[in-house]
Amino acid sequence: MRRQDLVLDLDASLAVIDQNHFAVLCLNDPEQRPYGVPLDYVRKENALYFHGAKEGRKVSCMKAHPRACAVIIGENEIISEKFGRKYQSVIVEGNIELIDDPEMKRQVMHWVVQKKSPEYIEKGQKIIEKMLDRVLIYKLNMEVISGKHGL
Repeated sequence: MRRQDLVLDLDASLAVIDQNHFAVLCLNDPEQRPYGVPLDYVRKENALYFHGAKEGRKVSCMKAHPRACAVIIGENEIISEKFGRKYQSVIVEGNIELIDDPEMKRQVMHWVVQKKSPEYIEKGQKIIEKMLDRVLIYKLNMEVISGKHGL
């Protein structure tokens, strides 16, 4: 990063990841065209997990080019009098794995329910079982984590 005074350290970068829910997953499609798709995620250890359909443009992209990045924007506020903004953002880079193992899918989807709907665990488990055959898990191994802040 060019501006070392704006770097977030690893702990602060992980905090931005953990405090937010959405990322733009950036991929290349089979024809090398860029494709960014907003997805919700959950982080466990050194990976971001997404879930979605088993087929479609994003799956085709991941199969053709498994290297990806996710952009997560945290705090973001325009500070008019300073002609700038207060913000935090993190870019995560790594390889994507496609996971279709039922037990792993159950686990990841349970993590999603725990993070986003903790008061509905039992109902969430029923929904997970209904969706299990239709869902694929996308695991982004966090090989590079780059956080930045402003003002």
